[in-house]
Amino acid sequence: MSKSILLRPLVLALVAGGMLLTVTDAMADTITAATLSSQNNASVNVGEVNAAAASESFLGSRGVHSLTQKHRFNSGQSIKVLDKQQIAAAGPVGGSAQALAYAPGVNVTGYGNTGSTKTSISVNGISQGWGGFGGSVIDAGNLSVTFDGVPMVNPSTGLWESPQVPQTGILQGIGITYGPGNPVDRWYNNIGGQIAFVPLQPTAQPGASIKMTYGSYNAKNIVFNVRTGSIDGWSTIMAGGAGSSNSYRQSPDGFADPSYNYAWFLKTKKTYTDGNFSLGAYLAKGSGYRPVPVPVNPIAGVTYTGAATGPLYSQKTTGFYSSIPFDIWNKDDSNTTWLIYSKLNQKLDNTFGLHNMIWYRYGHRLHQHYNNYGLSNPSNLYEYNNPHDSVYGDKLWISAKLPYNEVSFGGFFLNSQYNTKNAFYNPADGGSLALPNHSYRNDIFSQTDLAVFVQDRISPMHNLHITPGVRFINYQTQYTQGADIPGATGTNQGKLPASNRSFTKVEPSVDFNWKPMKWLAVFASYAQAYKEPQVGGGGGLYQTIQPVYNLEHSADYNAGIKMHFNDADYLHHFLAMFSFYHLHFSNQFVAAYDGNGNYLGDADGDSIYQGVNIALEDDPIYNVHVFANLNFEKATFAHYTTGGVSYQGLPVSNVPESTFNIGAKYRYFLDGVLMSPSIWYTYTGAQNMWNNNTVMPSSQKIPAYDTLNLGLESVISTRGSVPLLKDVKLNLDMLNVTNNHYNPFEYVTSGGLLGGSSQGQVLALPGAPFTVYGSISADF
Repeated sequence: MSKSILLRPLVLALVAGGMLLTVTDAMADTITAATLSSQNNASVNVGEVNAAAASESFLGSRGVHSLTQKHRFNSGQSIKVLDKQQIAAAGPVGGSAQALAYAPGVNVTGYGNTGSTKTSISVNGISQGWGGFGGSVIDAGNLSVTFDGVPMVNPSTGLWESPQVPQTGILQGIGITYGPGNPVDRWYNNIGGQIAFVPLQPTAQPGASIKMTYGSYNAKNIVFNVRTGSIDGWSTIMAGGAGSSNSYRQSPDGFADPSYNYAWFLKTKKTYTDGNFSLGAYLAKGSGYRPVPVPVNPIAGVTYTGAATGPLYSQKTTGFYSSIPFDIWNKDDSNTTWLIYSKLNQKLDNTFGLHNMIWYRYGHRLHQHYNNYGLSNPSNLYEYNNPHDSVYGDKLWISAKLPYNEVSFGGFFLNSQYNTKNAFYNPADGGSLALPNHSYRNDIFSQTDLAVFVQDRISPMHNLHITPGVRFINYQTQYTQGADIPGATGTNQGKLPASNRSFTKVEPSVDFNWKPMKWLAVFASYAQAYKEPQVGGGGGLYQTIQPVYNLEHSADYNAGIKMHFNDADYLHHFLAMFSFYHLHFSNQFVAAYDGNGNYLGDADGDSIYQGVNIALEDDPIYNVHVFANLNFEKATFAHYTTGGVSYQGLPVSNVPESTFNIGAKYRYFLDGVLMSPSIWYTYTGAQNMWNNNTVMPSSQKIPAYDTLNLGLESVISTRGSVPLLKDVKLNLDMLNVTNNHYNPFEYVTSGGLLGGSSQGQVLALPGAPFTVYGSISADF
């Protein structure tokens, strides 16, 4: 037996204590107990499940197999799993969005560096969330997002915001599916794929851990979990965290643009002979002040204080990270979500299994905005944006394991209500929140989504698996105009009468996985998906634009190879994926407005995204872990004409030409202390800006940027010397150690935000400078 194999259990004992690892090898995939197979669990013999290792699916809500490297290797889908080591690269105060940046093909932009503030995320160029100021012609709600298998996205707007998962310390892993995925795992907006957050799960053995962090810009964070272990078949976990930080942006009045967040998770699970049943609850909030974009270059009339005689406001004159004063412009933006759910996996007999999930989710956004830049005291001086949505639903399906087939069939329904509530007013002109004197809205969108599906994983040979599937969907939208407010002098933005639409569509899909060699798999997938266009906001469909549209549609191809070695020379737990993708996004609904807010018209159009994703992870020797992710992409509009302007052949904005990250972690003993230094590097290539002035993609590019990051962990084992306490860990994380000044987001402004001569000029949101965080944690 090799020395490396003998040492791995020792490393596990020192490193993994209290970290919920259920593998027997320290360098194995730490996601092993966190996620589930999308392919090999169509039938679940739940009576044989080990409760300590069982978890919920990151691709949907089914099954109990863990998604090990082997399961990903056997899948016909393009899937990436971020385990705890790669999530840790986001830093101890980074949120879900910062962690997602370490998957191939993912681009993240925002105005903060913690989980509190909003961020835009794109997967292979298809976006979710909103964290910038100037956008794109394409809506930002085209990725499905789940938490422990429960859908998190507002069905009406299609949006999910990153502060809804602000604490990565309560996660075991994150799964990304590129493309719509298989029918059994799909929800209602999988146009470009799915992001699945897998929280820590109940375990067979009791335990607990706590971690406290302090760092740059007065950042503070605490995260913990407590696990009861199995008691008469019941096992419960409670996990949570809270954090706060100031911004790295600097205002002349000393305002620090503070932010805070919290997340709490509770789950209890009963495992019995023929199945398991679980109840879960989750509550999270992220809130933070959003600084104004800063001009890259000085602009006449655009000053630091808004006064005509003030110093010019720009990265070159007032500082790269400068921001205008609080009493001139401020915006506090918060996002809250809570959900409750239950899951059942029941063995019916040796062939059939039943699975059910029922849930309720409530989402609330509140931003309070004060804008007196230019000191003109406008009628929309204040904005109080208070929309919310509530969703309930049920998903039921049956799985059957046959001699050469694994069949799943079932469906889901959901109902949601979305209120667009908002008000603009100025008390100096007699306006108030109750009686807005500029504009307001209070419209209701009711959404009913229905889907039934069947898929069959056919295995004519042991090394060949083919999974055809089909979904039948019916999406219904009802709009009710908000009533006028008696006494209000503002304009009701809902101008159209009540209306409704209903669509029924068919979504076919197929994937295959063929292993010509034990360590080599060839895979490919094709899938179609539909979704409702984005509604809500200040106008748009149903409110100011007649609801004449088709469902947005995607046709996605993925093909490539996977290589997996479990214990070859220098390839211990090695998994590599090379995938080519081509996604055609059609029937895109656009409501185009010029820089002065004038409606230009709407049109159906389409865009094409094609590129290559490469991902690998390995433990080349027993005490070293490495990972690397690479993407190359080209995204263009195939044809698009609106308001008399053609987008044909133009690049899709905010899609990097390439992204790359690589990291390594080394473990060694020093005087009885396990030391783990780490290094990781990220690169984001150039990307085309959006031009708000011409309402078109710009030929100007956001320059490429990169960061270098370092970390050091020290593990002091206290087993046997301190009752209950297993390990104490000390961590030092240093992000952007070269203090590189970069802008992850830039756009061409129409001049409406800062006035002066800013029309046609470039505004930016700078990325975080050099930051340092120190943490101490204890495992019990």
